This record gives sequence, C-alpha cells and structure tokens, in this order.
Amino acid sequence: MLNAPTAKALLEIKQSANVVIWDYQSYFEITIDSKEIAPQRMTSPPTARKFKTLAAAHSYLRKFLEHKGDILIKKP
Repeated sequence: MLNAPTAKALLEIKQSANVVIWDYQSYFEITIDSKEIAPQRMTSPPTARKFKTLAAAHSYLRKFLEHKGDILIKKP
C-alpha cells in the first residue's frame, strides 16, 4: 500500500506507471502498478483509500498526486 508522498514520487520517477481507478459498486479505488493508495489515516487492518465519486478519484490523481498520464477505469 502506497502513502501519498510515495505515490507522488513513484509517478514522477516512473512515467509509464499503470494507473487504474477501480469502479466498485459503491466506491472507487486507485491503484498504481497494482499497489493501492493508503487512506490519510491508517486503519487496522489497512484498507485502500475509498472515493465516493469517480470525479473525486480523478481529481485526487490530477491535483494532489500531479499525475499527467493516462488513467484506466475498470470494474473488478
């Protein structure tokens, strides 16, 4: 599981990273090279960061992680 600073660094270093927004029935998750993004506050057990809308997940990638490459949107 990647925290935000690590995810941002990975996207800067590896331009060809495989970025996917997973569309689950009631939320969205982001993975970078099959590693999930950690939530702001770690939970026990650790779970991936969940976004309520596709727009929120996309905005997080573009603005907070500053990702400028392609993004895949998939259903599990």
